[in-house]
Amino acid sequence: NVAVGGKNEDKPGYFINPTIIDRPSDDSRIVTEEPFGPIVPILSWSTEEEVVDRANNTRMGLGASVWSNDLEQANRIARQIESGTVWVNTHMELDDTTPMGGHKESGIGYEFGVG
Repeated sequence: NVAVGGKNEDKPGYFINPTIIDRPSDDSRIVTEEPFGPIVPILSWSTEEEVVDRANNTRMGLGASVWSNDLEQANRIARQIESGTVWVNTHMELDDTTPMGGHKESGIGYEFGVG
């Protein structure tokens, strides 16, 4: 279910408008693979254990973000995510003085130094 976006503009090139997918199934490609584009699935959950298990149930692990009004809970969840980088209430804020690398099948080695 496309909640927002999902339409391509009629112009040359490969462009996709920012898109939010509302509650896709856990086995859908948007959930299990790494989308490289302005597209994000929104998933609901009931317990921290459930959300951590679901987040880690993938072969991928380049980057993840946890969004919450409860920073203590968000940080607790973030520490359990199997990903090269995990952001809290932000995404893709990179610092070239901090090494960044993938986890699982999302890469070997680091950018910006030794991890």
